[in-house]
Amino acid sequence: MEVIYGKNPVMEALAAGRRTFYEILTARQNYDEIARSAGKIRVITLSRKELDHISRTTFHQGVVARVSPYRYTPIKDLMQKKVVVLLDSIEDPQNTGAIIRTAYALAEAGIVIPEDRAAHVTPAVIKASAGAAEHASIARVKNLRAATKELKKEGFWVVGLDAQGPVPLSEVPSYDRLAVVLGGEDVGIRAGMEKEADIVAHIPMKGSFNSLNVSQSAGIALYELVVRKKA
Repeated sequence: MEVIYGKNPVMEALAAGRRTFYEILTARQNYDEIARSAGKIRVITLSRKELDHISRTTFHQGVVARVSPYRYTPIKDLMQKKVVVLLDSIEDPQNTGAIIRTAYALAEAGIVIPEDRAAHVTPAVIKASAGAAEHASIARVKNLRAATKELKKEGFWVVGLDAQGPVPLSEVPSYDRLAVVLGGEDVGIRAGMEKEADIVAHIPMKGSFNSLNVSQSAGIALYELVVRKKA
C-alpha cells in the first residue's frame, strides 16, 4: 500500500484507473467534491493535523489516499511510442515530477528511469507532476545505457541535451521516433550515455548565464523537437 497526496494527484489517479483505492482521507472542505469523484470508494474526513501525520507532509492540500503501489510500464511497451525521455541520474523529485508532467503534456512521451541514482515515482514525484505520473508510461530499468541500445534497435534516434553539446537545438533534424536524454542536475549526461547519443545538442542562450534547470530544459527541448517541428 502507498499513500499519495494532493488534490490533483488523487483526482488524476482516480481518472487514470490504474490503482486500487482503499480509502480517501480528506479535510472537511473537500469532502463533497472528493465524494462525487470517489464513487464507491470510502471517503473519511480528518483534521489537517491527522492528514499531515498520515502523508508526512503539510503539502497535501487536504486530500490523501491509500492506494495500491505504483506499477511501472515494461520497457518493451515504450517501443510503441514516438517519443521517449530518458532520465540520466536525475535525483530531485521536483525535477523528475516536472519532467514527467511536461513530457506527457507536450508529447505523450514514455519515460525511462534507472533503478540507481534516480528519483523513482514516489508520492513527492506524483505531486510534482500534478498527477501526470498516473497517466504517463514510465519504465524503471537496471541499465539505462542498455535501454537506450534497445530503443536504437527499434528505430529511435537519440538526442542528448547538454550545455556543452556541439549542435544548437534548432538544428537537430526532425525524427519519426525520438529518444531524448536528460542529464543529472550537477553532472549532466554521463560519458557512457553520451556515447549512445546520435546528436548532443545545446539550448543557445544569451548573456553570461549559461544553464537552465533540467525540467525547464526538458520543456524547451520537447517543444522544439516535437511540437514546433511537427506544426
